[in-house]
This record gives sequence, C-alpha cells and structure tokens, in this order.
Amino acid sequence: MSAASPARPWQAAPPAAPFAAVREAMAGFGPPIVVFNKSHSGSRLLARMLERSGVYMGADRNIEEDALPILSIVQRLVVGHYPDYRPLLAQGDPDLEAAILDALAAHLRGFTGGRWGWKLCETAYILPVLDAIFPQARYVHLIRDGRDVAFSNHVWPRSPFWKKVYFDTADIGFWRGMPLASIPYKLLAPLYNARHWANSVTVGRRTGRAMGARYAEIRYEDLVTDFVGTAARLLASLGVPADRAMLDSMAAEVSRDKVGKFRRRSAFQRWLAMLELRPTLAEFGYGGEAESDRRAS
Repeated sequence: MSAASPARPWQAAPPAAPFAAVREAMAGFGPPIVVFNKSHSGSRLLARMLERSGVYMGADRNIEEDALPILSIVQRLVVGHYPDYRPLLAQGDPDLEAAILDALAAHLRGFTGGRWGWKLCETAYILPVLDAIFPQARYVHLIRDGRDVAFSNHVWPRSPFWKKVYFDTADIGFWRGMPLASIPYKLLAPLYNARHWANSVTVGRRTGRAMGARYAEIRYEDLVTDFVGTAARLLASLGVPADRAMLDSMAAEVSRDKVGKFRRRSAFQRWLAMLELRPTLAEFGYGGEAESDRRAS
C-alpha cells in the first residue's frame, strides 16, 4: 500500500467488523500523534514544534495549524453520535467509514513516510472512535489556565456541533436563563468561554485517560516558561528525536506575556468567569477563586 494513497478495501467486500477496514487500510502508516486542547490554549506552538521535529502534521491546515480534513470528520461524529459512541462502535457505518478514510487521505496528501499526526482542538470529543481505528495512537492534551482562556473569545454555541462542545448536548436552547444567541455571548463572553474551557478540559482528560499510557498532559505555562525542557521531555516520551538547536531557536521566539493575562481584567469580568470555572480550576491545579482575586488585585 502506498503511503500517499490509502486503499478502500470495502469496495471489494464489506468490512468484517465496524471500522476494521479503516484500521487495516491505515495500519501501514503507523500510529498518529494527536494534539488536542481547548481553543486559544497555545497548541499552534506545539504543532509547529512537532512538525519541525519531523512529524508530518497534514497537507491542509489553517493559520492555527488545525487539520481541516480531520475537522469535517470531528464535526460529523460529534453531531451524529457524541457523547455515546457505543452504538456506532458496535454497528458501524460504511458511509461514515468511507468519509473518514477520504479525510485521512486528504490529510496525508504528500506524506512520504515517518511519524505523522495532527492538531485539532475538538479531537478530544472523538477519541473512542480514533481508538478503534488507531489502537496505538498517542495523544497530547495541552491544558492552559482557564482564567486566561476565558478572555479569548471563540465561537458561541450557535449550532448542534458547538452546543455539544460546550454542553455535551444539542438539545439546549437556553442556558443560565438566557437564550443561546450572539447578543448574550457578546455581553457575557467570559462566562460562556469559561463554560467552553471547563467542558473541553474535562472531556479531554476523561477520554484521554481511557487511553492509559498513550495519553499525556502538557501545560501551556510549562511550555512557554521552559520550552526546551518541556518540548524535549514530550518528544522523548513520543519516541521522536529532539533537535536541540531547533528547540533553542524556537525558544527564542516564545513569549510568556500572555501567561496570567486574566489579572489585567476587571473584578467583574473575573467574577463572571469564575462562576463557571469553579471547581474545574482546582481539579486541574490552577487554584480557586480566592487565588484568582488575590493575584489579580
């Protein structure tokens, strides 16, 4: 099988089991390295570091280094099946499996061999399906202080996909007594962003830990304050050779200015974010409301 052109064996015969054909078609490529995170957590830096270390990160990416062919599959899986993938994994879906393989072929266009992977924030929401296809895949979850992420606006929950990303369900029209609409989001963005962060990191850790030793968590704050050491340790755990000169070069470009940016926000804005961040902040080791208020004063 050519590394640049995955086969579609079910065209000749139906797969023996759900996702077996995709798994077999992709077996020759080796396990991917998958990076996911809550958006605006700094994963672009991590993706570029992996690429410069020789990991193929995809042919079609946006400015944030998100793998666009993979996004189409994540959206389809989340809208159609998340949060319970058990029926899909038991019964399969030939059309979906064909679409997954087509997306992977588009992602791997130009791939000539070696390690490969992708970065896409919402990949956390489809890990059970990925595990059925890539039983040896490695997962890297980049986590950033939710108090900082709450002040980076994203997409408000306007569609079934985004509703599930925020709330784990598309069957929701109101939240905290407000309609899910653009005006409430614009007025109270830190509150919504905090909800997005809390659900994303919780889902990422829960689904990631189910993968055992193949799952790793990296803190954005560690990455930017000790880029070389943090990156080198991650690469070693992934079995990817570290180029110290390259890491040193990247480290010179890394900024720490956005760590703790929440402290520059008003007391009201911080209070608004903390309505949703508590208690998830403490669970992820970032302290609670008292610490936030004390440091921000």
